[in-house]
Amino acid sequence: MKRFCLFALLAISVLSLFAKRMDPYDGSRIFWDMRSQQTLFNDGWYSRMIQLQDGRLLAASESCWNVIISYSDDMGETWSPQETVFLPPAGLRYFDVDLCQLSDGKIIITYNIGFPDNNIAPEGRFGVRLRISEDNGQTWSDDIFVYDGEREFENGTWEPNILELPSGELHLYVSDEAPYTHSGEQCIQLFRSFDKGYTWEGPETISFRPGARDGMPTSLLLGDTIVVTIEDNGWPGMGSFIPVTVRTTLEDNWKSGPVGAGSPMRSMVIDHDWCPQMFGCAPYMRVMQSGETILSRQSFHKSGEYGLMNMFVYVGDENGRGFKAMSQPFPDNLESRISIEVNSVSVVGDSTIYALGGFVSGPSGRHVDIVRGFPVKTLRAYYGTPTLDGVIEADEYNTPEADQVKMGTNNLGQNVYADFNYDENYLYFVATVDDNTPMPTPDYSRTLKDGVKLLVDADNVSDDTPVKGMYELYFIADGKIECRQGDNGTWKTCDATGIACEINNSDDHYVMEAAIPWSFFGKETAPEKERMAVGIEVTDRRGNSFKSESIPDVKHDQSWTWVEFRLDGDKENNGLEAVAMRDKHVNTTLRNGIMEISCDTGLSKVALFSADGQMRSQHTVSGTACSLRMGTPGVLLAIITLADGSVVCRKVINR
Repeated sequence: MKRFCLFALLAISVLSLFAKRMDPYDGSRIFWDMRSQQTLFNDGWYSRMIQLQDGRLLAASESCWNVIISYSDDMGETWSPQETVFLPPAGLRYFDVDLCQLSDGKIIITYNIGFPDNNIAPEGRFGVRLRISEDNGQTWSDDIFVYDGEREFENGTWEPNILELPSGELHLYVSDEAPYTHSGEQCIQLFRSFDKGYTWEGPETISFRPGARDGMPTSLLLGDTIVVTIEDNGWPGMGSFIPVTVRTTLEDNWKSGPVGAGSPMRSMVIDHDWCPQMFGCAPYMRVMQSGETILSRQSFHKSGEYGLMNMFVYVGDENGRGFKAMSQPFPDNLESRISIEVNSVSVVGDSTIYALGGFVSGPSGRHVDIVRGFPVKTLRAYYGTPTLDGVIEADEYNTPEADQVKMGTNNLGQNVYADFNYDENYLYFVATVDDNTPMPTPDYSRTLKDGVKLLVDADNVSDDTPVKGMYELYFIADGKIECRQGDNGTWKTCDATGIACEINNSDDHYVMEAAIPWSFFGKETAPEKERMAVGIEVTDRRGNSFKSESIPDVKHDQSWTWVEFRLDGDKENNGLEAVAMRDKHVNTTLRNGIMEISCDTGLSKVALFSADGQMRSQHTVSGTACSLRMGTPGVLLAIITLADGSVVCRKVINR
């Protein structure tokens, strides 16, 4: 017995010894809203989207080997009917469409030409073409020649991508097999234009790994560095395609020659300490408003079949490195057997990301779907006391539908939404889970029950093991509550007395609302000035199978990985400066991140600008009132155009 007690004390001492405070997780996580998924192109596959300088969104793809486009003037809520804009010459086909808008307003759509028909186009080759619009997309130039490679599919030219440098020089990057007609190798070629895209010089090889196939370039300018993301199937020990970047400085501008296999300017970018090693590539990188980078890729990680891909997205730093926080915009496709390929991401406004997925087959045939995502670094609870009844009212929580947290795509394949409120006495937590099979739970262990776990680091201990100040609250679908708290490296059951929870079960979902006394966390009142951290996990048992999902990169026992959490102490209006201002009968209010605008004489348009003057979004409106989601916290300027043509300005502080 003495020996056992000594061992137990030693074990506790060891756990305490290895517990240590860590710097809190640095980086955004992407929450994807499955409700927003819609079909953008009824045909098409390889699609790209940009936001134009006038605020509209423009997407392009190919359909039946023609180039098609569609516009949205309401930030992607609705889209114009797809329009065929470019038809290839007889006997040839257009494919692999990309687009950009230059600083002077010109819009360029570039694409490959190829797959020549021997009878109709006997001289046809694989190559690169583009067209330019000088009137914001109303009319387009004729085909502009960039490059012709070889004639055979095995020696084709693929995936053009355009980058504008600060000097006005344009780069066009392309995957090219043409120089290697007998080896099956592929390189990345660069073409340069010094007259805004009307004539081109090149090619120059900027990336080549002997015996391998560098491909699918997308380019960015990050500070003074040109970064081109490619797929590389020759990295030692990897065995298949992975995302890699090749780089040069603006000053060097590829003058040092191709980035070879062993060059320090070639590097893997995904952090495998956080993310699984997985194959399948087609990388696409963009920059978020925060300065962080976002990377999408395809992989057969879950299916194990090269012909059954899905889309995965990662968040990297401002240098395009250290990608982690892996998320999955579209639900698992193992049952549907529909591969989702050659995907891309687009950053829209100041707080929205769109994922574009190329659905290869299925009941609707080949098509392109989009889904909206939101980068989150900090979760917030706003001041307010909701009614604890398992029913979400529009004005009770941080967001009208209590959906500040959006989950469900990674594993569950069903919508999960959560949000917070607080007052002096309680922290309020609400979750809506789409689940038509909440299982009876009494015979199952606590880890195999349908429910939602809320992890709270109430004291900002930011530790790597469960210690004092860390809490786990398990709200089970049958109404029970189980609580544990950290204690010297382990979780120990604690008393849930005082915690109230209401569960509202419906045929296809359940809603749980909880009120947790601040005293449960050892607080006398709401800690408005303190940093905390939270994590959320959802569990779902389906017959003999079991699935769970957590916020990306949240590790259950390590609160330093949880999401920063703060209370917003503006009890009056949560952010609008000069709420009562009325000018030209225009009334503006901001509550829970939603700006309400009304005008007796009618509204026409609202544009939102950042403090540094960059347009974040533009909305065409009608009638006498509208509601706009403000997105990322910060200072914004709202330019409101009225129906009579007059303009009113409002400074908005979105906390």
